[in-house]
Amino acid sequence: MSCFLTLSAFVGDDQEAAAKKLALMFRMAPQQAHAILDKVSKGETWQTPKGVPDKQAAVAENYLKAIGFRVERSGQQAVVDQIAGAVALEEPPSSEAGQGFEGNEGEEMAGGPPGQPPRTGSRLRPPGNGGGKNQDSTPPQGLPIGFHGTGGGLFKIMLINWVLTILTLGIYYFWGKTKVRRYLCEQSSFAGDRFYYHGTGGELFKGAVIFGFILTLLNLGIMAIGSAWGPQAEIAAQIGSSYIIVVLLPVIMVGAFRYRLSRTAWRGIRLSFRGMRKSALWLYVKGYLLTALTLGLYWPYFTARKQQFWRSNAYFGNQSFKYEGDGKDILKAFLMLILLFVGCVALPAALPILAPEIFNKELATVAMGVMWIPLVIGYMSYSVYLDRYNWSKTQFAGASFNYDATTWQWIILQVTNFLIIVCTLGLGFPWATIRSRKFLADHLAVAGNMQLSQVVQDAQKSSALGEGAADGFDMDIDIGI
Repeated sequence: MSCFLTLSAFVGDDQEAAAKKLALMFRMAPQQAHAILDKVSKGETWQTPKGVPDKQAAVAENYLKAIGFRVERSGQQAVVDQIAGAVALEEPPSSEAGQGFEGNEGEEMAGGPPGQPPRTGSRLRPPGNGGGKNQDSTPPQGLPIGFHGTGGGLFKIMLINWVLTILTLGIYYFWGKTKVRRYLCEQSSFAGDRFYYHGTGGELFKGAVIFGFILTLLNLGIMAIGSAWGPQAEIAAQIGSSYIIVVLLPVIMVGAFRYRLSRTAWRGIRLSFRGMRKSALWLYVKGYLLTALTLGLYWPYFTARKQQFWRSNAYFGNQSFKYEGDGKDILKAFLMLILLFVGCVALPAALPILAPEIFNKELATVAMGVMWIPLVIGYMSYSVYLDRYNWSKTQFAGASFNYDATTWQWIILQVTNFLIIVCTLGLGFPWATIRSRKFLADHLAVAGNMQLSQVVQDAQKSSALGEGAADGFDMDIDIGI
């Protein structure tokens, strides 16, 4: 037999601790737990979305009462307010306080101790389902993608970050970066529910310190080589170490991207990146070598293989994204861009030969300036084409994505953002950032039926060392996923 647990009131003293324990028990984002606690504190009710076996319900009831909730058990599901989109799980709490418990089908549904990655088993319900048994079989359609941030909200965060970073001689930079990242993440939504960012400034600071220590040891080693074998050996060591660091950039990018995804969650289910560092290293070394050997013709194939690596190794819960792009599809557009480049550069260069009687330095300068306009437009058109192509070839849980932005829409966005930043002497950067995020959300849509009921929690461990290394090189590794 099973029953439903209903939280009808909160009479405890420590709401913060209760919210943390509630989030841990039901594997939900902290903000969802706080929303539930706020509603319950105001006299509203919240009920478990599915029935709980009687033995486990007794244990869960005692634990919830111990942390300050008034709990009622009933034999059938009541009509209650499913707060904050409910908990994104199919099974309730654990036989061991806060440590998870098994639901009707014997699946372990809650997480481990605080600070440890969640254990496998949390299952995501499709949006709009009330938890009925026959509703999971109907896949959701038309899942909206949204962004709700404002330039003013981001500006306040960045302004405080700038002031505190200056006052702390740069130390606060890592906490400020995390606040910006959290704001942008938590203002993004999918299917009506917002994402949540779990990263901390302390993690980024620790990663940067470790990477800085490694660089310090490297520099000391180079200095030791110079002292032992002279300045020429020191210069050779500096050049060699620089090449090594450049070659290892893909390895650093993997660590940074793995950290970023592992700290991002939606409906309590975390994202992760499972690409191997050695695979990234070989991909980039091989790609640049073949591009050089083929005089650039391999670049479209390299572009497709890079997208496949980054996108196909990205996971949401236990389900991976899939990328099915092919370099030969991009080759035509790439060759057209190359022909445009050759034409725009070759025509002004050939002007003295084609029309020597009218050639002068002023005319050559004007020709060079005018020819850059179609080249820039052509490059932007190629970039937008790549974005549309890459999203159309990206799939998740049976659905693909559709990005419908046009070249002129993207050009207008970039030009206006540039003017906003320049005319405000940089103060308009937060508004430009928000406009770019909203542009992506407005033009990106889900195509097909996304089977979210297949998603099960499968979090991965990740450190911030790669993120700290990326900060050391000031690398931008966002790829749009």
